[in-house]
Amino acid sequence: MPFSLRSQIADILNILEFMKKNYLMAVCLFLVVMSGCGNKEQSSQQAEPVKVKVMTVVSSVRNETVRFSGTVQEENGSSLSFPLMGRVKSVKVDLGSRVRQGQLLATLDEVSMQNTYQAAKAALKQAEDAYQRMKELHEKGSLAEMKWVEVQSKLQQAQSMEAVARKNLTDCKLYAPFSGVIAEKSLEVGQNVVPGVQVLKLVSDDRLKVRISVPETEIARVVRGQKAVIEAPVLNGTKVEGVVTEKGVQANPLSRSYEVNVGIQTKNTGLLPGMVTEVWLQDADKSQACVLPANVLQLDEHNNYFVWLKGADGKASKRVVACGKFTATGVTVVNGLNEGDEVIVEGQQKVCEGTPLAL
Repeated sequence: MPFSLRSQIADILNILEFMKKNYLMAVCLFLVVMSGCGNKEQSSQQAEPVKVKVMTVVSSVRNETVRFSGTVQEENGSSLSFPLMGRVKSVKVDLGSRVRQGQLLATLDEVSMQNTYQAAKAALKQAEDAYQRMKELHEKGSLAEMKWVEVQSKLQQAQSMEAVARKNLTDCKLYAPFSGVIAEKSLEVGQNVVPGVQVLKLVSDDRLKVRISVPETEIARVVRGQKAVIEAPVLNGTKVEGVVTEKGVQANPLSRSYEVNVGIQTKNTGLLPGMVTEVWLQDADKSQACVLPANVLQLDEHNNYFVWLKGADGKASKRVVACGKFTATGVTVVNGLNEGDEVIVEGQQKVCEGTPLAL
């Protein structure tokens, strides 16, 4: 074989050997890269679990209470006054006196009224006598009809004057219209009084109520018959039972609140009109709900409240919830959670969807 041909064949074999070596190197490099990627995926799949603390959801009937400040008022109160002008002769009661129905409270000087009554009484007697004499004449036909009408009119006039004088004499005495306590007193012996001006205020302390102002955001949750608990410094820690008896429907234009009256059910409490109290209204909504710590709730990009749950697979799962009232003990969740759900209450800031969890 000529030398040149052998040289060409040798060159071709060298090229093939070089390509074979480079091919093996490329294959090895590819396997190394793929092996490295596989290790990375495996290491990401085996991420360390996040340590959290969970709380198991236990639903219960909602039993929230809302606090309001209120003032004790009488259920039945009356401003007492004399219906005529006069000078006070006597005052039978003091501020805070307990009185019974029909008891005499105060009197006016009745001398002038007594004289007026006696004069009216005498005039009536005279008119009655004249009427009897003229009646006999009228029956005999000896009295003109016009004269008979005049006699009748004078009798009626005398009767009216006697009735007015008798009433004025009676009005010199002021009586209690019902049993209760004298809450206000503004008259003294010798004082001149004006008709219709209050001199005493009588309140019935056996039926008291507390008036509270409820914001417009809360008034929809207040209903008649709703139970309440009343506290006051004078009670020394004792709690008094109450119930909503009246609910206003017209808001105060300044405070945007509604007046609500809570009737005091407990007797002989020591509460008096004007005392400041704290009223705890029990929520009338008896639907099922649970209470969570306030820091557990988070807001998403749509302004929806949500919590993180520990799923059955041990991983974190997001759950949107509906919240009720924020209270001192936490937040009432009324929808979105089920009995037995495990809510993450510590470490929830470190998790996302699918994060493995450790307790």
